[in-house]
Amino acid sequence: MEKTDLKSDIQADIIVSGAGPAGLTLSILLGRAGFKVVLIDAEPPTPVNMDAPSGRTAALLNGSVNVLKAAGLWEALHDIATPLRNMRIIDDSKGIAERPQLEFSAADAGLECFGHNIPNNVLRMALANKVPEIKTLTRFAPAKLTSYKIDGGQVVAALDNGKTVKASLIIGTDGRNSVVRKIAGIEAKIHDYGQIAMTCLLEHTKPHQFTSTEFHRSGGPFTFVPMAGNMSSLVWAEKTEDAKRFLAMKRADYERAIQDRSCGLLGTIALQSSPESWPLMMLSSDRLTGDRAVIAAEAAHVMSPIGAQGLNLSLRDIAALAEVITDAARLGEDIGSTIVLERYERRRRIDVKSRVIGVDGYNRIVANDKDALKDFRRLGIRTVGKIPGLKQIAMSHSLMPSMDDGRLLNGLPL
Repeated sequence: MEKTDLKSDIQADIIVSGAGPAGLTLSILLGRAGFKVVLIDAEPPTPVNMDAPSGRTAALLNGSVNVLKAAGLWEALHDIATPLRNMRIIDDSKGIAERPQLEFSAADAGLECFGHNIPNNVLRMALANKVPEIKTLTRFAPAKLTSYKIDGGQVVAALDNGKTVKASLIIGTDGRNSVVRKIAGIEAKIHDYGQIAMTCLLEHTKPHQFTSTEFHRSGGPFTFVPMAGNMSSLVWAEKTEDAKRFLAMKRADYERAIQDRSCGLLGTIALQSSPESWPLMMLSSDRLTGDRAVIAAEAAHVMSPIGAQGLNLSLRDIAALAEVITDAARLGEDIGSTIVLERYERRRRIDVKSRVIGVDGYNRIVANDKDALKDFRRLGIRTVGKIPGLKQIAMSHSLMPSMDDGRLLNGLPL
């Protein structure tokens, strides 16, 4: 609920700064668990225009879907979510007819699907609509965190709307330019990939068969992700100057460029939304905790969109953090204490570091013009496809991660 008539000083249990999908989900989970939460949202509460389709979607694995179920969101999302039953990688780096490919089937793993693809605007709307139902959750929107300090064992946070919020813990889910991370003194390694990701919504004449297809080319991944009917979202990464050239094209020329790169996989393609774009980078924080402070999601890590790992990794952060905080409160512990926050750090460190390093390395190999690396990629796809054990390992690591599979990820209550 948005509140604007409260006193300047507000007492809460937890402050969450940043109201993207991760911050909203965490706030809802904690609010449902009975914590008094203040959510700081930089964006004004505006209705989502469902008549203006967007190509930006969230390909959520089953564990992430379970987190949304725990937050009471799945009923609002189920009918519009598209199951992801197959994942396919095709190397098209040499522009020749023979294109090595590797396909993973959920059925081979005994699953109905690996997860679901959900339009970002629908996900955001479902999260925002849930907020007023949580009586212990106060959302300030629009508002920004300007500073915070630790005073008397409490976080004292100043907002740009003149409010002061006091709490035992502050959580930064405030993105790559995180204010919480900077104030907490948490360093981060940042690398600009020199790439831009473009996304749009497409209609096509051939069915996608609920298969997500990722083409590997020297500019970066070119990925079709299934949506309802004969529709797909496209995530297309290119080197910055090339991407700018594509984005400056007339609509028909841009559509033709997509058609040419689709290898006829989905038949004739028609653009259904205007392209959106954002620069690609890698961000990896040195640690996840500070004095009564925690960072999660894109405040802690940012990756290339290869393999749709980003939001899934963020929701694993959220699930672990919600469990650690809730368990500590049930034991009567100080939820902002170092000993409690270190549990979150230990749970998430290996998963986060290995995923960021892995995706970074993979992106550098994929987005590369060198013939030796192209041959290496093609050989790797062929080898994994021929050896069942390697294929199972690759599928488990990418599509069924289990480094931190606590209660929420497994569909159990908080």
